[in-house]
Amino acid sequence: MPRILMLRFEDLEDEDPPQGLDSATELTIRTIPGAPRERASAQDWSLADLAVMAAGQDAQEQGFDALCLPAFGDYGVGALRSLLDIPVVTGGRGTMLHALTLGGRFGIVTPEQGRERAARLVHDYGLSAQCAGIAPCAAASDDTLLEACRQVLAAGAQAICLADHPQPRAAALAAQLPVPLLTPAALCAKWAESLLGLGLAHSRRAYPAPQVRKPELIAALIAASAGDATA
Repeated sequence: MPRILMLRFEDLEDEDPPQGLDSATELTIRTIPGAPRERASAQDWSLADLAVMAAGQDAQEQGFDALCLPAFGDYGVGALRSLLDIPVVTGGRGTMLHALTLGGRFGIVTPEQGRERAARLVHDYGLSAQCAGIAPCAAASDDTLLEACRQVLAAGAQAICLADHPQPRAAALAAQLPVPLLTPAALCAKWAESLLGLGLAHSRRAYPAPQVRKPELIAALIAASAGDATA
């Protein structure tokens, strides 16, 4: 029985579990302790990276076969791939690359606070030519989400990545759009399941293991950070 751990930020914890997994797959969903609720600045991103690393660094020892990070910002992925031998899949790059299997250009609809992070990922992953646009959505109502989708459609998107929005809204939106709509949580869970079935994981050439692991230090840093946030 494949065991997959999904780590979610507190502001996304009300999202419904991903659908469509095999009946034999066991999906465990946990909230990431100590992570910043607002992830709008470089400092926030660094703290989010640290919180994700602390939350996921023991996943393999706990018996999980794969780790999913559905947040579109891809926080902590490099560090966790360095620490773990099991597949680590993320919502940002994975969703964008899968969108390109369905259309020649994609657009991104994201909460306002995620706009800069999404733009940074598009640039860093070398996908600027394939990204038709990024539409921030300040209020996640059905009408505002639909309007943001129409903005990226007008810019030439042939598939849309719905970043960090609840799954139920995605189902309602998809029926009103002429292009595929991809959601990170559903996609990365199914992707992890597929990698396990194929016996694949990340390359050790791309993500070499650390010479000395420091799990206690990582845990202590995020505990101190969380303490400062509540002080």
